[in-house]
Parts: sequence; structure tokens; C-alpha cells
Amino acid sequence: SSARCASGRWLGGRPAHTLGFAAMLFFWVVPASFGAFACLFLAFVCVGGLNVEASCSRVSLVHHFIAMCLGLWAHWRYSDRIMEDASFAPNTDFELAVVLQHFNLGYFLYDTVHVAVWDQRWFLHHCVAIAGYSTSEISNVFGLANAVNTWITEVGSLMYSLFLIVRSDEAYLVFVLFYTASRSYFAYWSVTVLGHVWQALQGKSPFSFPAWAPYCAATLQLLLLGVNMTFVATHWQKLWKRYVTGANGAKEKSKPG
Repeated sequence: SSARCASGRWLGGRPAHTLGFAAMLFFWVVPASFGAFACLFLAFVCVGGLNVEASCSRVSLVHHFIAMCLGLWAHWRYSDRIMEDASFAPNTDFELAVVLQHFNLGYFLYDTVHVAVWDQRWFLHHCVAIAGYSTSEISNVFGLANAVNTWITEVGSLMYSLFLIVRSDEAYLVFVLFYTASRSYFAYWSVTVLGHVWQALQGKSPFSFPAWAPYCAATLQLLLLGVNMTFVATHWQKLWKRYVTGANGAKEKSKPG
């Protein structure tokens, strides 16, 4: 791990006065991401002739894939620090994770415009996502943990998008099984993050961070875990209706009247 001390002169192995400059180097990704997704949406609508819903869906699919790849890359690149340092080591130690976070911020800012105008049911979800990324930026921690959260959740989003293309009972079964496996790993990862939080609250973390950061990290992780476990339960309920309730209904109809 990088050298760090509580004096504030050094943090994450770098002089404290350079941290702000290092972080600013990647803020160009936020407007670049916003502009790229906005242009892609307009291209689908104006050039491709698609409606708003279809265009937004395709833009989201592009984001899911790129964010998943960047998240996996960050996980691999910093794999030696994932299990111990992901939550409270300074973001400036993980430049690729910072790039991913700014990429996601740009996307959610773009999509919040769409949500506010056409699809308000996702507005709260987007506000929570933006708040999570923003508090990570303010506290300069949790960036690498967010990168791991990103690739796990985006894997599920991509799998669901693939199911929507095929749309068959067999494809849905495969999707639910793989989705459940990915969310099981997410639960394991959440326990790891909460372990980091417990260590920080006990004053045993070797890193410097704002006093509110552990509470914010725990709240964000528990919210994400709750939402994803709710999705798992919903998909298993739908699967039960397809294969059990549906099969029983078919048997009843086939009985001679």
C-alpha cells in the first residue's frame, strides 16, 4: 500500500497539494461522456429513425458494456488492493477507477435529462447514483469499490438486455440463473465492503477520510444490495409463475370438462 500519514502532508503516497490537480485531470471525462451519449441518442432518433424509448434503450446498452469493461479492467489492474483498500484508500491511487466514475457521472447526468422529460419513474434511482458518485468524489474514497460495484451490476444489465433480444422461456431461465450467480457474488462483495466500514468505524483503518465517509459508504452499499436482492426475488417470482403456476394452469385446462 502507498505511504500515508495523518498529518495531511501526504495522502495515498502523494503530496497533499497535488491530489486536487491529479483528480482534476480526469474531470474532462464527465462532459465528454455526457456529450457522447447525448450525440448517440440524437443519432438513433434523427438518423436511425428510432423512437425515444428505443433510442434510450440502445444508448443504455452501450453504457452497460463500456462501464462493465472499464470496471473489470480496474478490478484486474488493482486486484492486489481490492480486498483491503478498495473502500477507503484515496481515489487518486486508482486513476482508472476515477475515469470510470467520471464516465458514469457523465452518463447519469445525460440520462437524468431523459428521465426528467420522458420517464420519471427512474428519477430517484438516478439521483441516488449521482449522489453516490458525487460523495465519493468529495471524500476522495470508495472509487475502487464503486468500480467493482459497477462491473457486477452492469453484467446483470447486459444479461437482461440479451434476454430481451431472444425472449423465450429457456432464455429467461438461463438469465435468472446467471443473474442470481452474479448477485450472489455481489452479496459477498458487499460483506467485504461492510467489513472495511466496520474497521474504519473502529479507528483501525490506515487511511485518512472524512468522518461521515464510512456511514455514507455503508448506506450506499446496503441500498445497492437491497435493490439487487429485490430484483433477484422479482425474477424468481416471475420464473415460478412461468414454470409452476403456468404449468398447473395448463394441466387444469387440459382436463376433460
